[in-house]
Amino acid sequence: MIREAALTLYLTVARIIFHLFRIAPLQHKTVMLASFGDNIQAVASEVSAQTDSRILILKEPGCRHQFDDISDQNIIRFSPAQPGNWLRGLYHLATAEIVFVDNYHLLLASCDFRQEALCIQLWHANGAVKMFGLYDKTARDRPRSAVRRFKQVYSRFHKVVVSSDEMADIFKRAFNLSDANMLKTGVPRTDFYRFEQCVTRAQGNMKEALPQIHGKKVLLYAPTFRDDGFTLDKLPLDVKRMEAALGSEYHLLIQLHRTVELKDVQDTNFVTHASGEYDIASLLSITDILITDYSSIPFEFSMLKRPMIFFAYDLEQYERTRGIWFDYKKTMPGPVVETTDALIETIQQNRFDEAEVTVFDATWNKYADGQATSRLVKAIYKAD
Repeated sequence: MIREAALTLYLTVARIIFHLFRIAPLQHKTVMLASFGDNIQAVASEVSAQTDSRILILKEPGCRHQFDDISDQNIIRFSPAQPGNWLRGLYHLATAEIVFVDNYHLLLASCDFRQEALCIQLWHANGAVKMFGLYDKTARDRPRSAVRRFKQVYSRFHKVVVSSDEMADIFKRAFNLSDANMLKTGVPRTDFYRFEQCVTRAQGNMKEALPQIHGKKVLLYAPTFRDDGFTLDKLPLDVKRMEAALGSEYHLLIQLHRTVELKDVQDTNFVTHASGEYDIASLLSITDILITDYSSIPFEFSMLKRPMIFFAYDLEQYERTRGIWFDYKKTMPGPVVETTDALIETIQQNRFDEAEVTVFDATWNKYADGQATSRLVKAIYKAD
């Protein structure tokens, strides 16, 4: 109750200030509210190349992206903990022609954009396994005020960028939107995977940064976030067992969700903990076999046409408590295993079907042809 009261007060204050700022004229500028940053970066670069719109980035505290090609004066560290920056950011949100966001941003509940403005959601995942939005089962026990707040935020999304009709259908359900809200241009960051030179360049950089993978095939373990904790005392995978069976041929990289901390991790000749050190696209560029579960990473990795294993040791529990949008075992493009032994056996016996990955890519990346960013900017800035 105390938390809900505090959030209500915060949003009430923000709403009053936002409406005061709305009195100012609409300005020819693009404001980007960044929680993750990779899609924001791609779009910012293309907006700069194609238009004369001024670009400002509101960088939330959790955003790790550096935005190296954006002037520091156009990057605002956006947080209520920095009241001056927070007020500046709110002013820019209230007076921008175009607003891009890349996450569920609580503040948007207070941002009643004027009719002439356009807010575009650049969601941080190119596909979705676990349910979210109005279908998130973890929100069932939240108070009514929280549900109202969720709906207010979702209603701000005039457009949502997608790479497939399937993902458009998920967003329509999750955010209570219509087909008219879907922008089927392809997700910007997918352009990377369609250009061989980009992938090759990333491979070279990663091999230089990780000399321990030289001469080895790379396994990447990239599980999704679990709601039952932000730390892990040990991995669900039996790494020692994997090393004994696969260590002569493979090197294991571990990339945990950015909110999860692995306690007492130690790198060895077989395993390297890469969480937080490298962007996911660079890690995928050197990955020979992806090991994941309910993450959205396979939707992008499928563009590289490489094998995947789905280590779903808690599938029944996850379906019950979190929810999955589709029949998991039938949809995911690779073997679904529940134990480390089954995972090892799958790798050793090469139980992969390349055709499954190809079909998955064609389905979920239908509009991601390498021109997604350019096509998106042309669609939004028609008058420029």
